[in-house]
Amino acid sequence: MTTLGEVAAAAGVSTATASLVLSGKDKGRVSRGTAERVRATADSMAYVRDALAGGMRNRRTRTIGVLGEQVLSTPYAVAMIGAVLNATRELGWSVLLTDSGGDEARTRRAVRELRSRRVDAIVHAAMYHQEVHVPPELTNVAVLNGFADRDDVLGVVPDEETAARDAVAHLLGLGHRRIAHITHDEETTVAVRLRRSAYETALRSVGIAPDPALVVAGGNDPAGADASARRLLDREDRPSAVFCYNDGMAAGVYRVAASLGLSIPQDLSVVGFDDLALISTNLAPALTTMRLPHYEMADWLVRRLIAGDTPVPATTRRFPCEIVVRASTAAPRASA
Repeated sequence: MTTLGEVAAAAGVSTATASLVLSGKDKGRVSRGTAERVRATADSMAYVRDALAGGMRNRRTRTIGVLGEQVLSTPYAVAMIGAVLNATRELGWSVLLTDSGGDEARTRRAVRELRSRRVDAIVHAAMYHQEVHVPPELTNVAVLNGFADRDDVLGVVPDEETAARDAVAHLLGLGHRRIAHITHDEETTVAVRLRRSAYETALRSVGIAPDPALVVAGGNDPAGADASARRLLDREDRPSAVFCYNDGMAAGVYRVAASLGLSIPQDLSVVGFDDLALISTNLAPALTTMRLPHYEMADWLVRRLIAGDTPVPATTRRFPCEIVVRASTAAPRASA
């Protein structure tokens, strides 16, 4: 491990100056240029400051570090962080939480800080289902709501494919055959690809050839959702049901349906994805949707890390999603 003295020598400063900068006590005592040079040198040398010093070196701190990447800005944060806090509280552990905002430099600093605090394990919480870069120096680390770019790191994700197939199967079971799909236009997103593929698989499983005209991709904001919904619904051969990439897009379908004089579910059945309470239970009628298992994923992951009971070799564990059937789905009209 790189020492403070080695960083100081490489940066051309005294050990005392390097210590002031890397402990955050340099303001007004070290010039900005010198401080930036010391921090850059520490970054390049992967230096980790020992915040606990001495006596804790060979002891467990009973602390889990949580490193988020913009996760605190998502609606899922309450479920994920709540599960982490509840599990650690029950087991007598503590949590150190930081969020890098997805910035690479801030992520490096956050990793150094967590290591300096000698956390016993790190949970890297992703904003959405995605591949996550895990620095090679990290050990006893796992990815929440994503999968690592390392084969030796455990990840937990929602089972997107099975969930999407279940959503479409629900509509098929009600008798719908013209089922559309509104999705996000960021096709590189893992969930976008998996949900669309599963939608098509579900249709083929009952002998229905997917119709490209019934798939619309657009922006993941209210204006984009409304525009996508209008492309599907403002036409004579509109579908009898719509499977939406998320609940926000389903809300757009509701708005456009109302503007066209269509009733849900009498004229149109709608299924969302996420089960965000602020949307799904506040729409009228309440939205049928797939509930993402963020709480269960976080709870399982933290308990395994604390117990030292993670799978070997590491895998990506997929958690089932539950369909929550509410009032937005029904059998199609006889003429649909």
